[in-house]
Amino acid sequence: MTTTWGTSAIPLGDRADALRQTIREQVVPVELVLPRCPERVFADVVIAQIGSMQLSTVNANPATVLRTPRLAKADWEPVLFISLQVSGESAVVQDGRHAVLCPGDIAFYDTRRPYTLLFDRGVDMHFFRIPISEIALPDAAIHEVTARTLGADGSISGLASGYLSHLAASPQLHEGPASPLLAAPSMELVRAVIASEAEKPALGTGSFHETLGLRILEYMRTHLADRDLTPASVAQAHHISLRYLYAILARSDISFGEWVRTHRLDECRRELSRRPPSADTVSAIAHRWGFKSSSHFSRAFKSAFGVSPQAWRDALR
Repeated sequence: MTTTWGTSAIPLGDRADALRQTIREQVVPVELVLPRCPERVFADVVIAQIGSMQLSTVNANPATVLRTPRLAKADWEPVLFISLQVSGESAVVQDGRHAVLCPGDIAFYDTRRPYTLLFDRGVDMHFFRIPISEIALPDAAIHEVTARTLGADGSISGLASGYLSHLAASPQLHEGPASPLLAAPSMELVRAVIASEAEKPALGTGSFHETLGLRILEYMRTHLADRDLTPASVAQAHHISLRYLYAILARSDISFGEWVRTHRLDECRRELSRRPPSADTVSAIAHRWGFKSSSHFSRAFKSAFGVSPQAWRDALR
């Protein structure tokens, strides 16, 4: 699915706020420093979803993008961004490093830590957003490659630059029915870039399949509240068969249904134990964490903790 957004149809005085809201809600929560003069605020944004990877193409006015310490600590899904310069020049600042990008260059930055993007001459970029859980590499390896200029030369990063440029410039690829199939090879190429650029290559030598179990559990934790979280949805998200999913979980002696039920009950108990108490009803909390029936939730809660959810809440008041 592709979303196209632009400022041309928005009144001049509202464009800055509209642009900030679009980037915050559809791409990543950041602070945007924009031109003070309303006539100088413009942007065209195209957002496409390629499996678990999001592609954003932005052409806009000069700006500074700030991922502040407060935003970096917030409870959003951690993601890794790849900036790909189309034309002009920009800079990425993170982890004490400053990367200047020219056309064809790429750079990584991690939303778990503050960063700054500098677009003094305007924005003409492709941005690729990838969940950290999908990378399946140690944090140390990712940390080593942030805010480093990776050129469009003959290295693996050059190969990635060419591939990502072609992908971004080919709507028929990322808008077609087969676009989710591009997520897995794209992820493998990103992993190869990170592993090859790390100062300690051994940090990235772990097999993709060796980390599959960890990524599956992280995905299940992230989507725990989704009512449609099923073995089939997890298998599809990781491009594996149901049988293989069950085999991966069995290696850790995990039953899918039992794991999900146990963790959902723990989250409900945590919410019922809040001080001051939440204004939500027991049924609302149960529904929020994926339980379809209040009576089923009450029975499961009492079986797990020895008392009904209402009695648990009342006892703590």
